[in-house]
Amino acid sequence: MHRTGKLIGKIACASFLLFGCEVSNFDLQENPNYLTPESADPEYLLNEIQYRFQHFMGNMILNTDDVMRYEAMTDTYPSIVSVEVLDGSSSKEWEGYYEALNNSRTISELAEGDETLLLHDAINKLLVGYMTITMVDYVGKIPYFQAVNPSEYPNARLDDGEDVYLSVLEDIDQAILDIEASTFQFSTDLFYESDKDKWIAFAHSLKLRILVQTRLNSSSIGITNPVTEINKLLEGNLIDTEEEDFQYTYANVVEPESRHPYFQRGYVSDFGQYMGNYFMYMLKDSKSQKDPRIRYYLYRQAAEDPLIIPYNTCMDEPNVVYCYLGEYYRGLDHGESRTGYGDNKERTVYGLYPAGGAFDEDQFVTASKSTNLNGTGILPLLTTSFVKFLSAESALTLGTNGDPAELLEQAIRASMYKVMGFGSIKSGFLATEESVDAYVEEVLTNYANAASDEERLDIIITEYYLAAFGNSIEAYNFYRRTGFPSNIEVPIDDNNPTFPRSFPYSADEVETNPFIKQKKNTERVFWDTNPEGFIK
Repeated sequence: MHRTGKLIGKIACASFLLFGCEVSNFDLQENPNYLTPESADPEYLLNEIQYRFQHFMGNMILNTDDVMRYEAMTDTYPSIVSVEVLDGSSSKEWEGYYEALNNSRTISELAEGDETLLLHDAINKLLVGYMTITMVDYVGKIPYFQAVNPSEYPNARLDDGEDVYLSVLEDIDQAILDIEASTFQFSTDLFYESDKDKWIAFAHSLKLRILVQTRLNSSSIGITNPVTEINKLLEGNLIDTEEEDFQYTYANVVEPESRHPYFQRGYVSDFGQYMGNYFMYMLKDSKSQKDPRIRYYLYRQAAEDPLIIPYNTCMDEPNVVYCYLGEYYRGLDHGESRTGYGDNKERTVYGLYPAGGAFDEDQFVTASKSTNLNGTGILPLLTTSFVKFLSAESALTLGTNGDPAELLEQAIRASMYKVMGFGSIKSGFLATEESVDAYVEEVLTNYANAASDEERLDIIITEYYLAAFGNSIEAYNFYRRTGFPSNIEVPIDDNNPTFPRSFPYSADEVETNPFIKQKKNTERVFWDTNPEGFIK
């Protein structure tokens, strides 16, 4: 079994031992489930942070897969945002983040003056820093500096997103110094097995991501010359090999449930969602050949034509754009509210990558009965491909080092090879080097023929969108930042769609913390300086 598989049960059990069941009002009152420095083991605390981290990031990705058209959104934006993301009675993502933040600050306190914990604290700062900027990216202002300190601040105030970002940048810089100075390892590191060079590559890459993310408003985080700062990173140690990719690997463990969330959705029981027709169209029909990744990304359960059997009535609906794409790729359009056709076993589901499901070789077997990887998929968080796309965007929009076209090619190829090598499977339907070359040549020809930098950026971000399958956090951010892909499908059943530029606060927190008032989904996070109605 993969090393992660051996450890996941231990970590999950440690989570229950440390925290018990979910609790609410975590930063408002004394929480008996929180560990203090006097009672904490830093190894267990960092294990718990790793567990909370992958759980939080995985859930945030699930929350925006439909908003970003990877899955089909079967409601309107206001309805789906208020139900699925941070609002609601449980607010698990909100709670999980603040439990991780509490543990993080405990580790930092334990690490003061203890050189054996330098690497522990550095990893802690990087993981919780990534969670923190993700919280800001989704909701804007958050309780941060006063949070998880109930004795001094029983009700934590909201902090501006730019101030929180700046604090995370300072933590990243300190983490890099601590990694370089560390001599003691973290024995259960689920990401890089205490490889210091890989952690530093991740830290630099996370910083690059932050600088590109905030490029429209970089002065708000104290960056007066982002070009200089980004060029320093480009000249240094970044994630640039698959071995350095920052990802979480799931295990085929059922108790506790440790399989990829996509696998749980599509293979453990009948698929209750639909894949997005727009995303499938982009893979299948948007170029002169199919995307070489399509059989890895998607799995078709049945060779049934929905226009023949009486499940799908989309042909009678004037608003539907794609309806049915052919070749048994069966999903729904964005915002399609007519569901429940009884076709769960005929729908297209998640495939081999990143879900750990089945590779599509025209077998047309129900997902639950297919030969698959039993959910041993990955959470692709910050990969070589993503770093190259960010570098290409930066080179084009800011004039940083590197040729945008060359970086675009490197980004696409990194994604293709990662996907094609996933699972070490053998099949006559595997993508070929020739198909990858033809795909890349077509994209680069379109890029060379583009009439403006705006059109060129559209091509870069569209390819980023296709490579980011499995991480809609990236897609949600770059869509708000750039407005691309420009051909993205607008909700078909909403005459005046209002894309959520941010998400609601935890309903529990709004109810109990007088400093937090619920906000509209039209409120923009600090780095999103684009106008209202910019995207739909």
